[in-house]
Amino acid sequence: EIGALKSKTVEDHTKHEISVQNMKKVIEKERQKIANLESKIDEEKKKFNKKDGDLQAMRIVMDLQTKRIRTLDSEGRKDLLKHEATVQNLSKVIEKDKKKYKHWESKIEEGKMRVKESRDKYKHLVDQLRDTLECPVCLEVPRFGPVPVCPNGHLVCQNCKSQLCPTCRVRMGPGKSLLAGTVIENIDHRCMFNDCEEYFPLDKIDDHTKVCDQRTVICPLCNCAEKVALSKLLDHLELGCSYDEAPIKAARSLPLRYIKGALHCAYTMPGKQENKNLSWKLQTHVFFDDDVIFSIFPVKQNGHFYFPFVMFSSGAECSKYKIEVTVQDYNLASRNSEVSFKYCGVPCSIDQDKETRKHLGLTVYSNGMDQIFKKSGMDGFTLSFSIKKK
Repeated sequence: EIGALKSKTVEDHTKHEISVQNMKKVIEKERQKIANLESKIDEEKKKFNKKDGDLQAMRIVMDLQTKRIRTLDSEGRKDLLKHEATVQNLSKVIEKDKKKYKHWESKIEEGKMRVKESRDKYKHLVDQLRDTLECPVCLEVPRFGPVPVCPNGHLVCQNCKSQLCPTCRVRMGPGKSLLAGTVIENIDHRCMFNDCEEYFPLDKIDDHTKVCDQRTVICPLCNCAEKVALSKLLDHLELGCSYDEAPIKAARSLPLRYIKGALHCAYTMPGKQENKNLSWKLQTHVFFDDDVIFSIFPVKQNGHFYFPFVMFSSGAECSKYKIEVTVQDYNLASRNSEVSFKYCGVPCSIDQDKETRKHLGLTVYSNGMDQIFKKSGMDGFTLSFSIKKK
C-alpha cells in the first residue's frame, strides 16, 4: 500500500508540475499581452498628447480667427454706415441731376424745335431762291455763274440765253447776276435725271451723276439705240428689245455649262451667213458675290466677230473686276481646244458708247472663226467667260 501510495504521490506530483508549467506558460502569455497592451497604451497616450497639442494650437488659432472676425465685423459695420451715408448723398445728387436733366431735356426740345423752324425757314428760303434762279426756258437751275440777267432782273441760263428776255421780251444786254452765281454755289442741286429725287451740293452733284441708278444709258444691243434709265434697262431688254432671259445666277444659268470655274455657252450660225452682219441674243447674269449685273452677246460686223462683255455699272466699279473671255470650238468634250482666242481685262461700263465697248472686248477676224467652225464640224462656237473681283 505504501508503494502504491508513493507511486500515486509521484504521479500526482508529476501532474502538478505539468500543471504548474502550463500555468507559467499561460501567465507568461498574459504578461506578454499585458506588455503589448501597455505599449499600445503608451503609443495612444503619445498620440493623444500630440492631438491634444494640436487641439490646443487649433484653439489658439480659432481664438485669433474669432478676434479677427469680430474686428472685421466691426470694421464692416462702420464701412456699411459710411456706404449708406454715401448712397444717401449720391441719391440726393442723382435727384438733383434728374432735375437738371429734365431742365436740359426741355431746353434741348426747345432747341430742336428752333432748329426745325430754322431748317424749315432755310428750306423755304432755298426753295424760293431755287424758283427765282430757275431758267424759264429749260426749267433747270443753272449750275455755274455768272447768270445772264435782263434789265428788269429776270434770269436765264447761259444755254437758253437769246437776244430777248423770255419773260418780259426786252433785250437781254450784257447784264450778269453775280448774286445768282453766289447763291448757285451755296444751295443743293437736284439730280438731273428725272426719276432721281436726291439733292447734292454743287461740288458733289457731278460725282453722283456718274453713279446715279437713274442715269440715262444706251441699250447695249447693236440693233437698238434707245436711251433708258439704268434702273429700267432690264425691263427694256425684257419687254422692248431682243432679250434671252431674266438675270440669273451664273452657275445655274441654262443652257450654260459651268466647267472649271468658267461659264460656257454654245452658239450656232443661222445658216450660211458668211457675208452678213449678225447679232445673237443678249444674255444677262448676276455675279455671285456682289449681285453685279453683266451681259455678253456676240456680234458679227464687217468680217469681224466681236464679243463685248458689258457690266451695268460705272467705269470705277468695273475697274474692280477682272474678266477672261475665250471663244473655242462648239464641242466642249475636248476641254483643251486646239483653236481658241482669249481676252483678259476689265469689263466695259454700260456708260461707254457702243463703238468703244465693241472694240474693248474680244475681237476675232472671220478667218480665225472659220478655223473654229472647221474644228467643230459645224457652224457653231462656244463662248467661255469668267469674272472675279481683283
